[in-house]
Amino acid sequence: MVIKETFTLLKSVPNILNLSKTEIKDYTVSNGPRKLFVVLELQKDRIKHYTKDNVYEILSFLEQRKKIIVVNLPNYNLHVSYNQSTDQIVINISPYGIDDIYSTSPDPKNLYAQMVYGISFYNLVTKKVNLKDSYFSPIAGFILSLLMNMFGKEYGLLGSYSSNISKLNFLVNCYVLSSFFGITGNKCYRNAGVVSSFNFKEIETDLDKYDFFNIENFIKALSDFRVFPGVNKYSFTSKILKMTSVSFIPALEDVSRFLSIMSCVGIKGSNIVPTHISKYNPDSFERITQILKIVFK
Repeated sequence: MVIKETFTLLKSVPNILNLSKTEIKDYTVSNGPRKLFVVLELQKDRIKHYTKDNVYEILSFLEQRKKIIVVNLPNYNLHVSYNQSTDQIVINISPYGIDDIYSTSPDPKNLYAQMVYGISFYNLVTKKVNLKDSYFSPIAGFILSLLMNMFGKEYGLLGSYSSNISKLNFLVNCYVLSSFFGITGNKCYRNAGVVSSFNFKEIETDLDKYDFFNIENFIKALSDFRVFPGVNKYSFTSKILKMTSVSFIPALEDVSRFLSIMSCVGIKGSNIVPTHISKYNPDSFERITQILKIVFK
């Protein structure tokens, strides 16, 4: 499992923060974890989600709540992070355009989603949970469906017999294996080939030109191999933003973000991430949910 330092599509935004106690103090919301607890305690009976027990266990005990810091970081447009130097889950309210937590603002459902996101992210980036390489398949399957839904019509991939679907499947699996799990070279190509049923020998001599660890190289491969001809980092990002949100972009670059963001998708009423994306591939989404239940144990 690979944890990225920064995001390419978000112009080097850091994945994990490393602010000292003094540095982060200026951005800290006074009594933020306590306010978070008070607001979400009123919602407890309405929450129907597999993460409920874990979330309220952390919120309900003062010692556990010390693992959370609520901040207003105006130059950090992600709702959640982890601050390494203080070993805390970061709940950022800056994306809402407010500077404090009130009874109905932010929406309590979004605050709950941030807690779910934050706990999952914490467990993954601190390696409390270390994912097996074998989990790559449902993740790649979901990303494949996502790309098919977003780009398929534009590039003529909606016909079930399109010859480029298996090639797209292969490249997506190469990207997930390399970028999310650190598996490269022939092992990567063989595993991706088996899952996608694509004969990679057809393009084997050109594959080593691409560093699939980097999403920009993955996008270039999509263009060069004529799957999405002419696509580039900017057109790719623009389409993803149009169909999802800024909050979803990190999911395409980092496995800890992908899973943490997917953990919010099933929270009804939250708009941290678009909940409709679960319909792109219900089978893969269910398998990812089973992985997330392991993350939350």
